[in-house]
Amino acid sequence: MRARVSVKVGTKYLDDAGRHSAILRIPMVSDSNRFVPFVDIYFNLYFFGGLTFQTVLLILILTKSPAILTNLKLFLINTCILQIVLISLAYFIQHRSLPNSNSLAILPHGPCRKFGPNICFSGYHLFLGVALCVGLGISNTIIFRFRVLRRGRMSQKRIITMIALTYIPSLAIIILPFTSPWNFVEVQRTTAFEHPTYDLSVYEPYVGFSQITSFQFLSATFLLVIGAYAIPAVSGFLTTRVIHLINKNRGMSLKTKEQSKTLAYGLACQTFLPVTCYIPIPTCYIYSQSTGAEMLMTEHLLGILICFPSFLDPFISFYFIVPYRQAILNVFKCRKSKPLNSVVNVRQLSKHNASIIDSN
Repeated sequence: MRARVSVKVGTKYLDDAGRHSAILRIPMVSDSNRFVPFVDIYFNLYFFGGLTFQTVLLILILTKSPAILTNLKLFLINTCILQIVLISLAYFIQHRSLPNSNSLAILPHGPCRKFGPNICFSGYHLFLGVALCVGLGISNTIIFRFRVLRRGRMSQKRIITMIALTYIPSLAIIILPFTSPWNFVEVQRTTAFEHPTYDLSVYEPYVGFSQITSFQFLSATFLLVIGAYAIPAVSGFLTTRVIHLINKNRGMSLKTKEQSKTLAYGLACQTFLPVTCYIPIPTCYIYSQSTGAEMLMTEHLLGILICFPSFLDPFISFYFIVPYRQAILNVFKCRKSKPLNSVVNVRQLSKHNASIIDSN
C-alpha cells in the first residue's frame, strides 16, 4: 500500500501526485495575551500616579515659582498641561501595536472601546500628536532660555507665539490620518491572516492603518521620527550653549547662576529621557522583521514607552527646579518637626527654620 505524502506549498498542501491534499494544518493558538493583565495594572498605576504628580507640579508652578521664572512659567504650565492630557489619552486608549507586512493594527484595550473603534482611532492620533507636542514644548523652553540669555527679556506676546508654533507639527500628525479612508475590516483580515496564532478577541473590533505606504502614514511617521531624534540633538546643543552663557554672565549672582544651570540640566534630562525609551523599540522591531520572530512585549512597549517620560518628568522638575525642591522638602521637614512644636520656644523654632533654608 502506497504511503501518502503531503508537502506544504504556501498555505496549501500537495500530495505525492501533485494534487491538492485535503489535509490542512490548523495553527496552534499561542498565549498572545499573557502580558495583558500586567499592562492593565501598569496603566491604572500610571494614570492615577501620573495625574497626581503632574497636579502637584502644576500647583508648585503656580504658587512657588520665583520672580526669575515669571516668563518661563508659561512654558512650564504649557508642558505640564500637555503631559496631563497625554497621560489621560494613554489610559483612555491603552493600545498595543501589531505590525503587518503592509498594514499596522492598533489594538486598544482601554475605556475608549466603550465608544467604538472610530473614537479609539481618533484618540490614537491625538495621543501621537500630543506626545510630539510635549517634546517640542520642553525643547522650546530651552530655546527660550537661550534667547533670553543672548538678547535679554522677551515680550509676553512673543512667548505666546513661540508656544503656539510648537502645535503646528502636532496638528499635522493629528489631521493627516483623517484625510485618508479608514478600512478597519481590511486591517483585521490582514492581521488575522499574518498572525494566525494570535487570539485578538479581547481587542475586537480593533483598528489600524490599512496601508502603511500611504502619503498620510509616511508623512506622520516622518514627523515623529524627526521629532524623536532632532529634539534631543538640538536641545543637547542648546543646553551646552546655555551653560556657557550662564557662566559668562557677570550680572547674575552665584546663587542665581547655580539655579539657572540646575534648571538647564533638568530640561536636558527631560529631552533626553524619551531617547532612552524610544531606542529599544526600533531595535526590537528590526530584529522581529529580519528574523520573523514575534516579540509580544515589544507590541505593548511601544504605547507604554511613548508616554512613560510624562510619569517621570515631575520628579525631574521637583529635583532640578530648586524652589520646587525646597517647597517639597519643607513640607516633609515641617511634618517631622510637628511633635516638637509643643516643647520648642519661638527663638529655637526660628533658628531651626533658618537652618533648613541654609541647608538647601
